[in-house]
This record gives sequence, structure tokens and C-alpha cells, in this order.
Amino acid sequence: MPTSINDSSASRPTLGLTEYALLFALGITWGTSYLFTKIAVDEVAPLTLVAVRTVIAASLLMGLVGLQQRSPLSLTGRDCAAFALVGLVSNALPLSLISMSASYVDSSVVATSMALVPLITMCLTMLNGEYPTPRAVLGIVIGLAGIAILFGPSAFLSFGDSAKGALCALGASIVFSGSLIAMGLVRHHGAMRVAAFSLLAAAIWSVPMALLIEGVPTALPSHAVIMAVIVLAVFNSGCANLLLFALVPRAGASFTSINNYLVPVIALICGAIFLGESLSVQKICGVVVVLAGVAVSTFRRRPVAAE
Repeated sequence: MPTSINDSSASRPTLGLTEYALLFALGITWGTSYLFTKIAVDEVAPLTLVAVRTVIAASLLMGLVGLQQRSPLSLTGRDCAAFALVGLVSNALPLSLISMSASYVDSSVVATSMALVPLITMCLTMLNGEYPTPRAVLGIVIGLAGIAILFGPSAFLSFGDSAKGALCALGASIVFSGSLIAMGLVRHHGAMRVAAFSLLAAAIWSVPMALLIEGVPTALPSHAVIMAVIVLAVFNSGCANLLLFALVPRAGASFTSINNYLVPVIALICGAIFLGESLSVQKICGVVVVLAGVAVSTFRRRPVAAE
């Protein structure tokens, strides 16, 4: 039975194969997004990229909701306000910050910042009475140590050559951490509906902001960039939101945030394969330590009951 992200430590969700599969799939969709974002921002302004990305993704998911919905769908004023908030903090704002950060620094550096999400989420969920276990705290420490090994101390001190990139990346991790808690406002809706209306709200936020700040694009980007934008919209936004809103009610915010340890690893591998970035022994050791942190955080001695 799905568990609210506001549940206390006395009522922890049961984690099974389905939850771990969703966690890994979510890591793939987010980990590859930094590669395509880096490709797209070379020719498309950051806020415009987010606007186009959310509009396409919202259109697809709203179409799916329409096919599933047999009776007219009505939302209360409270629902609309909740979706507006969730759309802002889970998509519009963090995606904008990530795109702006990627325009200043390497994609792997942006992905590294998302490793802060589990730690920030742990602090936020403590306000709701969900206290982490000693094993979870140890796993977070090991995961952060792995991130430090992956990119070295200089990555955290300078974030490349631009302080703007560092601030945007840090802001994205903070905002997204808050979004995992805000999702509790819409947990009574199904995953498909939550993903669709959240992306619709994100598009409503993003389009006016992009037009106001960056204006109307004057030229079409290259075919490669257009394909990158489509992948970002369909796979990295549409599919990722379905996975996200399916996982959070089942496993909770803290477990969901652990996928952000996987994201830098996947981004690093994609950068090495598709962008020609070096994959050194240091980075391989970092991958091992990060995965060890995930294992420590989520490993259970007692077998869980099958659903």
C-alpha cells in the first residue's frame, strides 16, 4: 500500500524489487538529462529550453490522461494551487537552474550538485517527524565521500570557472529537495495525473518567464539540438515525472532522493562515452564508493514481504 511522504519513522514504507527498479529507472532518466541539456544549451537559451521541454512533455501526458479519463475531470481550487506549487518546485524552477548552470559549467559538475539532495531532503523530512536511521546517515556520508572522490575537492570549491554555475546548481538541489516534500499535497491523485498536471503547471510557469526574459527565438537550432530537446521532453521529462510521482508515494521522499547518488555516476559515464570526457581510475573508485553508499542506505537485514 502506498505510503505518504509525510509518514513518520514509525510507519516506514516497505521496499521491494518494484521500488528499487523504479529508483534505478529514475536515475537513468535524470542521469542522461545532463548530457542532452549540455548539448541543447549550446544553441537554445536556458529558459526557452525549459519552456519547450515542459510544453511538449505536458502535452503528451495530458493526452494520455485524456485517453484514460472516461468522465470529466474536475479539480478543486486547492488542487490547482497544489499543482501550481509542485509544478514550480519540481520542474519549472529546478530545470531552469540546471539549464543555466549547464550553460556555465560542465554537465558532470551540475550532476554532482544533485548529490546534495538526499542530505537536504533528510533535513527537511525531520521537520515532519521522519528521522533517518543511523544506517541511512552512514550511507549518505559514504555517498558524499564517493562524490568527492569522483570529481575531486576543486569541483566543490570552484565549480569550474564560474560562480554563477555553482549558485544555480546549488539552488536546483535545494529547490528539488523541497519538491519531494511538496508532493505530499497531491498524493491523493494517481501518478499519471500528478505527472501530467505538474508538467502543465510547469509549462504555464516557464513559457511567460522565457518570453519575458529571453524573448521569442529568432532562428531554429540544428537537427542534433532539436533531437536533444525532444529526448529531454519525452524521456527526461515525461517518463521521469511518471517514475518520480509513482515512486515517492510508494517509498517516501528520503528513499527517492537516494537516486541522486546514481545521477552523477550515470552522467559521468555518458560524458565519457558521448562527450569524450576522460574516465580515470579516480573516477572509477568514486563510482564504487557512491554505489556502496546507496547499498548501505537501503540495505535491509530482514527480508521484506512481497506485495
